[in-house]
Amino acid sequence: MGRRVSFQVDGANLTMITDESQEHIEQVLAMVHDAISLMKRKNDSISSASIYRYVMVYLADQIIDLQEIVANEPKEEGDGSLEDENLNLKKELQALRQLQMNWEGRVSQLQELLLEKNQLIQELRDKK
Repeated sequence: MGRRVSFQVDGANLTMITDESQEHIEQVLAMVHDAISLMKRKNDSISSASIYRYVMVYLADQIIDLQEIVANEPKEEGDGSLEDENLNLKKELQALRQLQMNWEGRVSQLQELLLEKNQLIQELRDKK
């Protein structure tokens, strides 16, 4: 069961139930806001109800275009399909995470060395 999420669209308060992440919800709201703003800029005398209808048609058109792209994507292994690309991206992400961990370890070592050096400097100052 999803969680209740409240948000505003064009000044109206709305609530929906979703399992999506906050980032996903924000991306959806940004797309809707951008589409509404575009329609308002093109014709500022158009009613809000008409704007919402145009936005629904525009976004539905975009969804259908994406569905067609996915439906026409080859499904065989090694042919550059979305699954292969997704796997490659996951491998690249894992490699970047490993690199980040290596750098974090190196930074930690440098911080320890800096702390030791500062302690030695302080000890020398105290002896003077």
